[in-house]
Amino acid sequence: MLFSMTGFGSAKRPFQDKTLSIEIKSVNSKIVDVRVRSPFDLKEKENLLRKEVLETAIRGKIDVSIELSSSNSVPVGLINESLLRSYAMSLKPIAEELGLDTSQIIPSLLRVPEILSNGSKAITDEEWDIIESTLDAALDRFLAFKKDEGIAIEQDFIKNIATIEDCLDKIINFEAERIDKIRERISNGLEEFMPVESVDKNRFEQELIYYIEKIDFSEEKSRLSQHCKYFLETIEVDEISKGRTLNFISQEMGREINTLGAKAYHSDIQRLIVIMKDELEKIKEQTANIV
Repeated sequence: MLFSMTGFGSAKRPFQDKTLSIEIKSVNSKIVDVRVRSPFDLKEKENLLRKEVLETAIRGKIDVSIELSSSNSVPVGLINESLLRSYAMSLKPIAEELGLDTSQIIPSLLRVPEILSNGSKAITDEEWDIIESTLDAALDRFLAFKKDEGIAIEQDFIKNIATIEDCLDKIINFEAERIDKIRERISNGLEEFMPVESVDKNRFEQELIYYIEKIDFSEEKSRLSQHCKYFLETIEVDEISKGRTLNFISQEMGREINTLGAKAYHSDIQRLIVIMKDELEKIKEQTANIV
């Protein structure tokens, strides 16, 4: 089973006389990056929160947003009035100049972390328990989202590999014709430079066999076939993190496909190579989004 790096999950819980909301979003990234936005002074609890998020997300760029709202859905906290005024005074003239609605400037600014701060001391264990249970619920939905995305990507992978294997099987239909055309082209080229009767046929056949052996791609076909099987086997491995492995396998597949193309010397085989390259590019795009 595959898990996507792209994910979303949210949860809400009553928090005293207010509502606690936690949202988790992630996108693909080569590095692990967890950013937490919270009205609470988490202090040492933030490391624990990050650890819990990473255990679920594994890889990617993850944003965790924690909000505390009153009944009218406005975030609760002490307002940094000077900063709010500074932002509002800067944004209002620009909005008016562009003919934009200025009525939403303040509500939007109230969601900026620097403007809102509850100014409280470190949260109590009881408050942390509520935050943690809400986080757990959000992570469950976050993981379910990543799983659903992974299932869709897995189905695409299976189709991509099936197309590559089908093209690989079709190459055999043109191999005999490919050798005949190579033989004919070399023979015709030789005749342009010297009379046929002066050609040592035995030597010509030896050189021809040597050349055909050099452009033989049976090993590349065999390796590509094995890479395709390995790719599908890796998908089925009971591990969460498989994106890097699948990416490495796709790179090896690319090398074999490129070599096949370089040795093809046949228009129909080249068309099959183009299809395989197209499918491989789709695979590479998706492996970048796998945990």
